[in-house]
Amino acid sequence: MSASVFASRTRRDEGEATALSLALGVGFIVLPVLVLVLSVPVWEQRVVDAQDAARAAARALAVAPDWAAGAMAADSAARDLLQGDGVGASQASLDLRGSLAPGSTVTAVVTVQVPVGVLPGVGRVGHLQYSATSSQTVSMYRSSP
Repeated sequence: MSASVFASRTRRDEGEATALSLALGVGFIVLPVLVLVLSVPVWEQRVVDAQDAARAAARALAVAPDWAAGAMAADSAARDLLQGDGVGASQASLDLRGSLAPGSTVTAVVTVQVPVGVLPGVGRVGHLQYSATSSQTVSMYRSSP
């Protein structure tokens, strides 16, 4: 008789851990993977945007007639490219280095904010900084500013 009591108790307890396992699986495995999958394309897009903007800014500076005009042209080129890709002015910065002497090198460093995560229904959460650098050589045959 004791065997049938044990058997009925076992059948009644079956399935109680399934709900807990499902909740833990969704909370600790499915949601973090979902956040990662939704975040990776945004990370990649921001990295490429920063690299493109740095390249455009360095190119604009290297062909400018003087530093002031080059800085304005580089800022405009980087800002236009970033805004076209949805990166606001408050989410990016530009730093220019070098000189416009013939044969010298100018460098543009573009820093953008990269969201740490993208949560469905909440949006972007937190951010990191990513900097891209591009250098251009000033033409040897240009006249000195």
